[in-house]
Amino acid sequence: MPVSTPPVGGPLGRSRRRLSGSAYSTWQRCTTEWRITREVGLGFPTSASQVLGHVLEEGVVRLIMRHPPAGLDLAQLKAWLDEVVEAEAVRVHRDGEGRWDAEPWRRGSSEEAWPFDEADLQRRLGCASALLLEEVEACLAAEGGPFLGAFRRHEQIFEVPAPCDGAAPVHPLPDRWPPHLAWPTLPAFDGWNEVGALLDASEAWEIIRPWVKDPRVLQPQRLFHPEGWAAGELDLVLRWDGRIRLVDLKSGDGGGPFGPSLDDQLRFYGWMWTACFGSAPDGLEGWYLDGGLRKHVEPFPDFDAATTALRSIATAMSERISEGPVPLPLPLDDGCRLSTCRSCALTTLEGVTSMLQDRLGGETDLPAPVQPFEPLSSIPSRVDVRGRLDGHWGPMPNHFGEPVIGAALTSGRVVVPIEEEEPGLAPCLHDHPGGEVIVRGALPGAWRGGPRLYADGATTIEPDDPSVDTTRLGMLRTRANVRGKVVSIRRSSGTRLDGRPWAMSTFHLWDGAHIIEVAMFGGSLNDRLLSLRPGDSIGLVGAELGWREGLPQLRIDIRSTKVDFAP
Repeated sequence: MPVSTPPVGGPLGRSRRRLSGSAYSTWQRCTTEWRITREVGLGFPTSASQVLGHVLEEGVVRLIMRHPPAGLDLAQLKAWLDEVVEAEAVRVHRDGEGRWDAEPWRRGSSEEAWPFDEADLQRRLGCASALLLEEVEACLAAEGGPFLGAFRRHEQIFEVPAPCDGAAPVHPLPDRWPPHLAWPTLPAFDGWNEVGALLDASEAWEIIRPWVKDPRVLQPQRLFHPEGWAAGELDLVLRWDGRIRLVDLKSGDGGGPFGPSLDDQLRFYGWMWTACFGSAPDGLEGWYLDGGLRKHVEPFPDFDAATTALRSIATAMSERISEGPVPLPLPLDDGCRLSTCRSCALTTLEGVTSMLQDRLGGETDLPAPVQPFEPLSSIPSRVDVRGRLDGHWGPMPNHFGEPVIGAALTSGRVVVPIEEEEPGLAPCLHDHPGGEVIVRGALPGAWRGGPRLYADGATTIEPDDPSVDTTRLGMLRTRANVRGKVVSIRRSSGTRLDGRPWAMSTFHLWDGAHIIEVAMFGGSLNDRLLSLRPGDSIGLVGAELGWREGLPQLRIDIRSTKVDFAP
């Protein structure tokens, strides 16, 4: 089974600190880059190659899911694939061009056209077709492999079959997917020969079809480590010959400074498969679609040693760069594989100045904040509060859709909810009997206009002690008035477990000394806010204070946050 559900947090729990294949390869390449992009969340402009990787993989998946006409020989199958590839190249070009035009922050000129033409895309899709035909030829040579009879008898061989047109999608959590959103049924393959008949190329194509991330399944399709601290999302799994081979698709040719990342990612996926299913995969392969190279990667030589090393990296990822807004330049001194690194440059004043000049159009000095605005450094971090703890609830979804545990903290007439910052992150809340307590190291914030406290691994709950000084519940600072320059932007959207869409946009605000992430959800995403670009000035009055991955995050609620776009 190539997908699993996490032990805590639910499959929507996307943690920036959870170890993944891409996070591991980034950490191996440059720990500073991981800190900036994963922990701080500071983004860089999107390149055309990044968009190409997404739309090209989607085109390959659609190719894999197609059914050929029945009874084709190898030459006829290749001719059919050539026609499919030609049509897919048109769609991939259209999709890529549309996404490139819609990107709010692009590398290079904002007027730069989508640089990949249909001929280039057809060539890369043709390389994918050729790699798949190699599997077809091997299947024909093996006379169908061990599952030929089962295929011809229409038996289900794998718990999660390879997605294909005409077959119903398999959701990791089927009970959570609304029945009215079922995928429409398409014709299935009807070209199976009788048991004992000669194998034709059409049948071989159906047999070798790998498992891929099903585009019809909008729930995450990941592997989760049984202990929850690592996760991975595979591109492709070959299983037709009784062996398990994990494949990672790459749109390029394997050159450049990021080439070694493939080895790191595939070794991680092989380790994850072993951790989840108890046996190692039989092969790790990278398929480069610019040239059709099939690269074989050796796994970690020792599973237990790899587990120890990866766990130490996951532990290091949990260490926080800052307890409040992050200073810029970044307080990091880790090394890097690359001789020139845009991330490492942000640890020096010269590098920050160069980056800001590029993003802000040359203006890197900001005036001192005046009332009602305050420096980002004045935003509060942890507080100690006292009250009566009761009214436990959950797990219930928080505003990120993650099921968390919570309770109520009461002092006099003031009642403030306290909940986990992330699922499973605050064990002190799970089984506490309640009563008069002091909560140490809580994170103050707000949600939908009301105060809220968040608890994480550094939060503790102790019996009440009158001699301890605490912050009064009614005096919690849960909002901030800040002003600065936008230095990066990100957009994301998707579908919840109940089938409803969600949308989120974030940007990082710099006040001349620190940066902080600002988030907007749903109805707060108006056209003016979505038009923000790096270099724009913005002021926020009454921004809600929240927390994400241990760092403060401001949230714009359009009903209660005043937004000033004046320069």
